[in-house]
Amino acid sequence: MKARIKRATAQTIHQIWAGGAPNKAVLAALRNSNSILNRNATVIWPLLISNLEKKDLSRNGEPTYAEKAVYAALRCYAIYQQGNDEQCVYAPTDYQNGEYNDLFTALAALRRDTAIQEALDRRVQVVLGNSNADSIINALYHLVAILKSKEAQRKIDFAQLGQELYYIQLNRESARQVCLRWGQQYYRIDDQKQSKKEK
Repeated sequence: MKARIKRATAQTIHQIWAGGAPNKAVLAALRNSNSILNRNATVIWPLLISNLEKKDLSRNGEPTYAEKAVYAALRCYAIYQQGNDEQCVYAPTDYQNGEYNDLFTALAALRRDTAIQEALDRRVQVVLGNSNADSIINALYHLVAILKSKEAQRKIDFAQLGQELYYIQLNRESARQVCLRWGQQYYRIDDQKQSKKEK
């Protein structure tokens, strides 16, 4: 149950990437429609709907938490993938091998640039200090665009982001827990880097 949103997001990304022949129409539709209900978003519906479990699909036309979460993660992926036809920008996080591909870990690396740190911190605070899922999602789109413009070579676990976007919609406590996790990823100082600074 817990990983089903992550799995649906990953499967959809793999279908969009299509082994190196990305579906440009779907990527463009995702970038140009900020909601699953947008008319342009209907291009992505066949992939999104086929990868979600039946219980996660809307019965009355009001998007479910799962539909909104997967769509938002896919839109973030499309924004980040834009202009890169050589490699997929999605990669799952592999904690066992020390590979951290979380969005906020990538933003933390960008934060080291003192020229943009203050402005980036303000934008991240909009996300971390919020409990409204729609506001958080909208702010994430902007953060992904900033990351793309500054550090586009880094791979991101957009499937994990989809799972987290599902959790932020469940209730206020769940949203705050996800935001705390994101804050930990963003503000954590790597012990090795810190010890080098101290020497």
